Amino acid sequence: ETSERFAAQTRRMRARRDAARRSSAASSGASMADRSTPGHQVRFRTSFSNTVYDVMKRRGWIETDSDTDWDLHWAERDWVYEVFDTMHLEAWQRLNHFRNGRELCRKDLLVKNLKRRRRQLEREGKHEEAEAFDFSPVTFVLPKEYAMFVEEFKRTGGVWIMKPIGSAQGKGIFLFSRLSEISEWRTDYRFRGKGADHKQESDVEAYVVQRYIMNP
Repeated sequence: ETSERFAAQTRRMRARRDAARRSSAASSGASMADRSTPGHQVRFRTSFSNTVYDVMKRRGWIETDSDTDWDLHWAERDWVYEVFDTMHLEAWQRLNHFRNGRELCRKDLLVKNLKRRRRQLEREGKHEEAEAFDFSPVTFVLPKEYAMFVEEFKRTGGVWIMKPIGSAQGKGIFLFSRLSEISEWRTDYRFRGKGADHKQESDVEAYVVQRYIMNP
């Protein structure tokens, strides 16, 4: 139901935005100039009724319900991802979340993008720049990279840290130093029972596992 609501609202906003852009294409330059003029009153849109809203009102900013004519849109993260990821924004318009920010904010995707960028730089022969991406500890995504993780663990041992890929505020994080402590994420089913108490890989919440840095 939520996704259907987002989709419907997205279609309406895109239709209104396209119509507004067609009718005001000639005045775009003037609009940008107006907004850069000292004393311009910021127009904001938000669904929040909290301290953020109070602060914007006390600054003298003008609240609007327009889909297109605003300087700042303060919205829920999922709303920004769903509605604005592929929508054109004018140069002066700002959101309170990065569009497609999950690529940096979700732990497994952050690791993926760091590794991808480093490989890209190495292929381009920019080895010194690639070395700058060596700030992240050794990381694997479980359960899908369990076998690769076990190879590294058996080679080096030590203390490792487990983190849910999509949680925050320290939820679900724990340290371990023995493989038996993370048996739920094992993907080698030859060594696991077949009873109802044993989870399959698809039933296990995805985690990142990283070498724990004692003194970061």
